[in-house]
Formats: sequence, C-alpha cells, structure tokens
Amino acid sequence: MRTSLTTKIFLAIASTSVLVIGTMALLVALSMRDGFSQYLLRGEIARFNTLAQELALAHDPAAPGWPELKAEGEAWNAFVIKHFRPPGNPDGDDVKADPLMIGDRLTLLDAQGDRIAGATARSAIYEQRPICVAADCKDGAPLGYLHLNAPEFSDSTSDGFFIRGQYTSLAFSALIALLLSAAAAFLIARQILIPIKRLEGGAKTLASGDYSQRIEKDRTDELGDLIAYHNALAETLAKASQAEREWMSNTSHELQTPLAVLRAQIEALQDGVRQPNQETLAEMHAAQMRLSRLVQDLKILTHSREPEHVASFNQEDLVEVVTDAVRVARPMLEMAGLEIDCAFPETLTLKCDRTRISQVIDNLLQNAARYTDPPGKIRLRIWRAKGFAHVSIEDTPPTVPDDVLPRLFDRFFRAEGSRSRALGGSGLGLSVCEAIVEAHGGKISVATSELGGLNVTFTLPERRS
Repeated sequence: MRTSLTTKIFLAIASTSVLVIGTMALLVALSMRDGFSQYLLRGEIARFNTLAQELALAHDPAAPGWPELKAEGEAWNAFVIKHFRPPGNPDGDDVKADPLMIGDRLTLLDAQGDRIAGATARSAIYEQRPICVAADCKDGAPLGYLHLNAPEFSDSTSDGFFIRGQYTSLAFSALIALLLSAAAAFLIARQILIPIKRLEGGAKTLASGDYSQRIEKDRTDELGDLIAYHNALAETLAKASQAEREWMSNTSHELQTPLAVLRAQIEALQDGVRQPNQETLAEMHAAQMRLSRLVQDLKILTHSREPEHVASFNQEDLVEVVTDAVRVARPMLEMAGLEIDCAFPETLTLKCDRTRISQVIDNLLQNAARYTDPPGKIRLRIWRAKGFAHVSIEDTPPTVPDDVLPRLFDRFFRAEGSRSRALGGSGLGLSVCEAIVEAHGGKISVATSELGGLNVTFTLPERRS
C-alpha cells in the first residue's frame, strides 16, 4: 500500500510529539505524586514537636538510646499515645486507631540512625525530625531521630480530590498539547509538500521534453535552493536542446557543401561535360579533403569530453612540441607570404598529450595563415606564470569586430568578411582547440592583437592533480 509523503511526515512528527508529551506527562505525574506525599509528610512531622521534646527530656545521658523504650515493646506505644494525639482520634486510646496509620509508620532512631522502637519498614519517601536538647540542635549533635514513612494510601477525601484534580488538569493539558502538535505536524507536512509537488510537476515536464517551464522560487531554505537548481537544470537542458538542433543543422549543412561539389563533378564526368583532367581531379580532391577534415574535427568534438580522448599524458617539453609544429608549418606560412617570429624559453616541461597539443598549434597556425593578409607576420610566444604555461599566437590584419570575439569558439561560426567559408576552413578549428585545451585542464581565449589581427592565448597547468 502506497503511503503519501504528507502522511509519512505527519505520522513522524505526530508520533514524536505523542512520545515526548506522554513521557513528560508520566514524569510530571510521578513527580507530582511523590512531591505531594513529601509535602504531606512535612506537615505531619511538624506535629511531633511535643513528642520530640518529651523524648529529649526522657533521654538519660548515662544510658543513651532510650533503652526503656526498646526493652518493652508496649512502652513505645504508650509513650506515643501519651504525648501525641493523631488527627481523628482526640481521645488517643490506641495509636493504631489513627486513620493515617501513624503507629505503623513512625520509628524512633538513635543518633547513628539505628532503629530503637516503632515501625520496622522504611519507605523510599520519608521525613526525619532530629531530637535535640535544644530546639534548634545548636548545643550538640541530635540525640536521635523520629522517622516517619509516607503512607501507602490515604483515606483523606480532600487529599484524594486534590491529586485527582491535578491528574485531570495534567491529562487535559497533555491532550491540548497533542492536538496542537497534530495541527502543527499537519501544517509543516503541507508546507514541505507544496514545493515538493511543484518540483514533481516540473520534473515530469522535463521528462516529457518540455524545457520551457520554470518553477517560481518563493523560498529561501533548502527547498528554495532545490527549486533554483531545477530551474538552472531546465535552462541548461533548453540550451543543450537548442545547441543540439543547431549542431545537427550546421553539421548537415557543412557536410552538404563538399558532397554537393563532389556530386556535381562526378555527374559532369558521367555526362561528358568535363574531362578527368588534372584540374577536375584537383577540385574533387580538394572537396574530398575538406570533407575529411570536417569529419575528423567532428569526431574530435564528439569525443572531447571522454577521458580516453586525451589519455596519453606524458612528461613533455612544451617548447620542443611547439618548435616541431612550427618547423612543419613554416613552408606553408612562407608560401602564404607570412613571417613567423618565435620567442621561447629554453625549456618548459609539463604533462600533456603531445599529439593533441601539436594539433592545437597546427590549427592555430593554419587559422592565422588562412585569415592573415600577405605580407603579414605571426608572433608566437611561450612563457610561464603562476604555475601555468602560456602560449600565444598573434597575427597582423585583418581582425574581427569586438562583439564577434566571444563567438569565435562556437561550432561552425564564421565571422563575415575576410574570414569566410571560401577560405577553406571547416568552422570547427577553434572549437577543437578549445576542447583539447580544456581536456588538459587549461583555458583558451581570443582578443585583438597588438599587431592588428587576432591574439589567441591558451594556458596549460604545469602540474596535474
């Protein structure tokens, strides 16, 4: 049987309240009973002042401990009858006629607390009155004690009425407390359940694929934080869904262009419009290479967040890695009419994937060669600062507007003007660089270069955790 969360919370709070209130009521009842008995005993023991004075006068220092009362059992009863009148027995014929059973509860003790005469049993609740030569016992130690046990029960109508009245008031108070606790438990359960219900509805909406709904955040507690996280998740999913649609659309568009070129060339060859000469084959090869680069870049981006994408971390000299990449790219740069200026330290060792970092340098140099007007210049620098290795590649004009800079790492994004598809890029070069650098725990950024073109800078941690 399925139990709702409201019922579970209500039962948890209510049962705890019942247990606490019941325990407190029981302890108060027990304390009240014992306290009332102690109170009555103090009133009763005060009636024995005359008896205590007579015992003090009858005490013989030469024979301490009232041996005459101990030797003969009836002597103690007679002494008590003579010097104490129990309530309800003014004639005092027999101590045992006392309704409060004084005779069965009163004990005479010596100075060491040992019984001399009277009742043999001792209860847990009792009162003792010292027997002294002086009333305040200032002139010496007590001669003995009068020990009075609490009665096992009382026939006093007024005492019973008082106790019953207190128990009734206590029970009524406990009942009110239980009702208030139940009401509070119900309100608390509802207060907790309302935002949870809203979160449940929001989760169902997200599960159905609708990421546009948001939950109003009207709380500042942990549930309010959970609502904020839910809204952030919905926003992230909405952006991811939009990015996925754009990704699919852009990918299909980018793949369509070289495929269309190849199809046109092949159909022209089939129809005899064009001949399989060097020019036609070169155009077909260029389209195929562009398609191959695009597929490779898509593969890198698809697996960029997987650990095995950059799993070959080894201790490498970054200066050597960059130097090798520059040596390979230098003929291409010279053919493009570009001069490259390098400023490296002697060595800079860190853990990295040599192949992937070489790919980053190669992509950035190709990007600079593709979008820099000849004659131009490329400046490549490496330095270390605050535990990070910094690499920057700057080029000369043209550049892109400042408002376009943040979008250069978007997939398939191309700035208008000189940086167009006509120059042969896949539109994924900087995105691939960003994926590789972030997989190494670094960051990459782009800004306007002092040379008039772009300045792409990335950092790599010298030590990996």
